[in-house]
Amino acid sequence: MKASGFAVLMLLSCLMVAGCKQKEDVIAKVGNENITVTNFIERMEATPPAYQSYINTEPGKKQFIDLMVREKLLLEYAKKAGVHKKEEYKTAIKDFAAEQKKQFKDYEDGLLIEMFLRDLQTTSITPTEDEINKYYEENKSDFTNPVAVIAKHILVQSKEDADAALARIKGGESFDKVAKEVSTDRISAEKGGLIGPFRKGELVPEFEKAVFNLKTREISEVIETPFGFHIITKVSEEKLPAVTEETAKAEIKKFLSKTKFEGWFDDKKKTLNVTVDYAKLSGIKNQEEAPANDENKDEILGEFTN
Repeated sequence: MKASGFAVLMLLSCLMVAGCKQKEDVIAKVGNENITVTNFIERMEATPPAYQSYINTEPGKKQFIDLMVREKLLLEYAKKAGVHKKEEYKTAIKDFAAEQKKQFKDYEDGLLIEMFLRDLQTTSITPTEDEINKYYEENKSDFTNPVAVIAKHILVQSKEDADAALARIKGGESFDKVAKEVSTDRISAEKGGLIGPFRKGELVPEFEKAVFNLKTREISEVIETPFGFHIITKVSEEKLPAVTEETAKAEIKKFLSKTKFEGWFDDKKKTLNVTVDYAKLSGIKNQEEAPANDENKDEILGEFTN
């Protein structure tokens, strides 16, 4: 009985410790290295979707295991040759590890921000039904008789530069020419400052108020927004079909959420005593500056939205 009890105890122990696990099926051996079924499946699942259907065929599996064997063999002989001791290899590994660490930190920070914004949206910046209804009633004509505006603007970073640009235009130079030469919004500058079409509620308030109050072809005085100093001219204004109340209130909810977030953000900047020296940005450039193109025009226009 004692012997039998000891055997049972040993059996239970084996089931609980890693050393008694059942050995995995080995598909291939390369020297002292094994390629197991688990290894094969993990590599299969990591391949791009475009190759998955072929790898799941019999010829595909054979070709794939041959590639894994070739990789193991090359790795073995690379180690034998001492490649891992070369400074070039060590430096590359060190650089890669640093980049991976940075990417992991970026992921951590991004996830924190994403989750906080999700909580913020449900607690602080989502407008109430009363706020949405009030905004709709006070701005009903913007939805029952909406218009779309196309405009041109010149954006610079100082009042002095804006005054100088406006003086050139008043002196007879074309708006397009001045925009191309001095506007820091280089995407629109290539088109003479052209932006739009856009409706009310799509631009930052300072810019929007100025452009919608202009007559066609009228040129504004210098307008300051959070992005700098603008000179604006209205190119055209077009009437649009009426927006349903349901659609309007969905747009209002989005607009008010953005407005509430900007208010929250400005308040927290004061709380943390945020300061920014924008002058120091002028000397910073990417190593390779990408050419302007239409593909990112929405991103650039987004600078002037809420």
